[in-house]
Amino acid sequence: MFTVYRFKEKRCDSCSLRYEVMFTLISSSFIYIYRSHLDCTGVKLPGSHFVEEIWQPNIANLALHVVRLPQPINGVPNVKKRCVPNVQKLTKSIRKIEKNRRKNSSRLELEETKIRKEIAKAKENVIKRLESLEKSLLKQLTELKDKDITGIKHQEKDIGELVTSIKDQKEALDFIKDHGSDKQAFISIHSSKPILDDIENKMNQMTESFVDTSLMFVESVSKDYLTDLGSIQLKETPCSVSMVPYKQRQSQVPVVSKRHITSFTHLYDIDMKEELRGVTGITISDDNILIFCDVNKQKVYFCDENGTYQSSINYPYTPWDIAAIPGTTTAIMCCKWTPYVQLVDIDVQHILYQVEGKQDECWDVAATKNNLYIGSKGKIYVLDLRGNFVRTIQLKNKDHYVNYISVCSNGNICYSTNGEVQCITSVGTPVFSYTSPDLQDARDIQIDDAGNIYVIGDNSQSIHKLTCSGTILDILLIESLSKPQAFCFSKDLTKCYIANNGGSKISVFTIE
Repeated sequence: MFTVYRFKEKRCDSCSLRYEVMFTLISSSFIYIYRSHLDCTGVKLPGSHFVEEIWQPNIANLALHVVRLPQPINGVPNVKKRCVPNVQKLTKSIRKIEKNRRKNSSRLELEETKIRKEIAKAKENVIKRLESLEKSLLKQLTELKDKDITGIKHQEKDIGELVTSIKDQKEALDFIKDHGSDKQAFISIHSSKPILDDIENKMNQMTESFVDTSLMFVESVSKDYLTDLGSIQLKETPCSVSMVPYKQRQSQVPVVSKRHITSFTHLYDIDMKEELRGVTGITISDDNILIFCDVNKQKVYFCDENGTYQSSINYPYTPWDIAAIPGTTTAIMCCKWTPYVQLVDIDVQHILYQVEGKQDECWDVAATKNNLYIGSKGKIYVLDLRGNFVRTIQLKNKDHYVNYISVCSNGNICYSTNGEVQCITSVGTPVFSYTSPDLQDARDIQIDDAGNIYVIGDNSQSIHKLTCSGTILDILLIESLSKPQAFCFSKDLTKCYIANNGGSKISVFTIE
């Protein structure tokens, strides 16, 4: 054990910044100092003892300094004996980890209940599917039977006509035989010969065309629907609680921890002052002002970060999508089926001005610190921040419309079109294409601070999480989700705002 001393907050002699010094006496001539101020080569201790550094490691080496005093210290003036508060930091970290484990355990319990419901739903779907297949087979059985019986009845009718013809010829010949002369019998037999020959030909044709039919059930060879409903997977992701060593905290180097999004929990639906009919675009400003547009009501709405309604703007066109421009108080909005884009002042909450572009139709918008992006049919138009045309990006499929766009931090452009997600470079070179049977009618796209891509589908009750290269990371199932149209994250990635129920309400979810 050794004693740790600490001087209270001092001011640096070299740069006048405040710092704090901690040290321990190891011998009469050496001390180890942990200090928060690392920029200067030396400090002066109380009592005019100058501290000369003989080694200064990189900050990554935990800010440990070995210093030599010019002369041995017999005592340390004006030093108050205290313990380093490392134990408190460790205790706090342990409590966080303990809380994280309890939370993980509770989440597993909830997920078990949720999966049980999903299995029951899958079972119900299988039963419904089997009932549907049974109904289809029974219908097919009845149709085939009725069709064949109808054919047999037509054959019986033709046979009946031949029987009648033969009977008539027989009766005529019997009458001549019993009552006529030999000459009359000869003439009658000769005249009936063509009729009998025709009857015989018809009988030959019938017997050659007739087939005996029977019905039988052929069971399907594939029985996967009876042996496998799915599988249960245990997914492992890095713990959201990170342990930062005490010495590293002393070095004053900020440790940035990227948030891992693993689940969404429904909090509430925003209480609007009026009914929404079709929100198709939603964004959030740097000041966490939530902005969304209703294509059917032709309005733009503003809410604060807590979901409290602030105001709305009426607009003569049909606003389809809106995107806040990073680092500004301006948003760009596009109007579907028109060539116009509008610049919106978020603070004043009104439209600044309108720009008519080269594009015939504006289907979607995205914004970066340098450019605006407009999606149209087979093209993406790039504008400057004032709406002036810069260039055109030609897309591979010229007949498909761009539904939603998002720009990655590396400059790649992700967009949804024709039910799938495409990613291209800034000059239009394909990077990847993503489709999935679990992603129906791909719509809005968002990107987190780690570069992961999130895609929502109109007919899907989930958000697909991809890497920047298009590899599927997770499918995040979200309860209370129905026909989502668009979504966005809060700036700190703690909340998600989704235009839910076909855009008739804005649902707020917490992110874990």
